[in-house]
Amino acid sequence: MNQIPLPTDTADEALEETNSSFSEDPSKIVVALAEDEATLPAPIDININRSQQIELPPVSWQNYDQLPTKIKLTNTGETVILSAKWEDGVYPGLKCGYLDGRYVFSQLHFHWGNSAVEGSEHTIDGTPLPLEMHVVHFNDQYDTLEDALKHIGGVLCLVYFFSLKSTPNKFLEPVITNLKEIIFPDSVIKLTPFPIVNLFHAFTDDYFLYWGSTKAQSKSHPMLWLLSRTQECIDFHQLAQFRQLLDQRMRIIAREPPQVADGKDRHLFHVNPRTPCSNWTLSPLPHPRYRDNRWLVDRMDIDIGAPGGCQQFIEALRREMSNRRESSSSSEN
Repeated sequence: MNQIPLPTDTADEALEETNSSFSEDPSKIVVALAEDEATLPAPIDININRSQQIELPPVSWQNYDQLPTKIKLTNTGETVILSAKWEDGVYPGLKCGYLDGRYVFSQLHFHWGNSAVEGSEHTIDGTPLPLEMHVVHFNDQYDTLEDALKHIGGVLCLVYFFSLKSTPNKFLEPVITNLKEIIFPDSVIKLTPFPIVNLFHAFTDDYFLYWGSTKAQSKSHPMLWLLSRTQECIDFHQLAQFRQLLDQRMRIIAREPPQVADGKDRHLFHVNPRTPCSNWTLSPLPHPRYRDNRWLVDRMDIDIGAPGGCQQFIEALRREMSNRRESSSSSEN
């Protein structure tokens, strides 16, 4: 595991009292870095080779399987936002052992580009992906997301990357099939309620974490970013549906390439990695729910980038070819 370098300058003073306990409780470093790094620009380029491995308490997902009473999809003229309402007290939320309080779900939205080879806010090894989804949460000590955005540690954003595949993402269908109903800006459609976790997967390990701040209307919004290393799937036709939406000028929403910071001025953590060594920034394996009826490499629980992974893949491929020959021979007989 890479050693986590301690911050310098003003951060050293803030960490002076906790330096001795980092080895016993590395989660303290996440909180200690917030004051200096939460105001640095986001998004950043994600590169596993410069990330620092760290073990943190698992994220606790709460009430994400609860059915909302209402779901609506909105074209803001800039993005698509999905928001929902639940019965009192059952809002989905997250608890992180390294953060105080509970972070409740606020909304999720998408970032796409002008073509199928761009669109994500973050870049991976310097390269954009076609679609990125942000699932925004705010600390329940604040009344609203707007209030929480004013405070360091007030907002937590889950990030999911989408890669192009030959088969459609059936879990995204409630969103994709209704985009044609919100072509015009400020249009809204109510959806048949479904558990919003159907749109993405819950994760407790093998993700990236950093502090960074976005800007909107000349205001900075500090937040903690948790980025899934396991990407979601989408096909070309589904992706194209986003590029039909209109902005406030009644033109196809056009996106300028995001200003991506190189991230060299802050810490990027690889949290609870499944293997101590990997050459891939994003996991080469899709989530298990996407693996049915897919190529062998998409169905295996093997990290090809890990030591010995390539040999395991070759052995698994040989077994699969042998099983197919035997199955074919049996059917002929």
